[in-house]
Amino acid sequence: MKAFKNVCIVFACASLLFGQFGCSSTASVLSSTQFSESAYKTDQAIKADSLALIGRAKNRAPYSGVATDVDQLMMKIDQDIGTEQGRAKNGPTVAQWKKIKAQLGALFDMWKTKGSLSPAFADDAGSQVSGLFDILIKTENDKRTRS
Repeated sequence: MKAFKNVCIVFACASLLFGQFGCSSTASVLSSTQFSESAYKTDQAIKADSLALIGRAKNRAPYSGVATDVDQLMMKIDQDIGTEQGRAKNGPTVAQWKKIKAQLGALFDMWKTKGSLSPAFADDAGSQVSGLFDILIKTENDKRTRS
C-alpha cells in the first residue's frame, strides 16, 4: 500500500510540473510574433500606395490608366502575405492582410468593370481600406510592447 501511495505522489508531482510547463507553452502559442520594423514600414508604405490609387479613383481616373499600378500593388500585397505567413505565430496579421486584399480586390474589380468610380464611392472605399490598414499597423505596433 505504501508503494502505491508513493507512486501516486510521484505522478501528482509530475503532473503539476508538466502542467506548469504546459500552461507556459500554451501562452506562448497564443501570443503573437515579435515586432518587425520592416513589416511595420511595409504596412505603412502599402497603405499609402493603396490610398494614392483610391485617390486617383476619386478624381474619376479611368481604370485603364491605373491597371498597371493596381497589378503592382496587388503583387506587393501577395508578397507581403507570403512574408507574414513565414513569421511564427502571426495568424492575426495574415488574416488582416487577407481582408485588405479582398476589400481592395473588390474595389479594383468594380473600377475595372465600370471604367471609373464616383468620387463619393471612392471616398467611402478609401475610408474603409484606411481603417483596415490602421488595424494592421496597430497590430504590428502593439507587438513592440510584447517583444
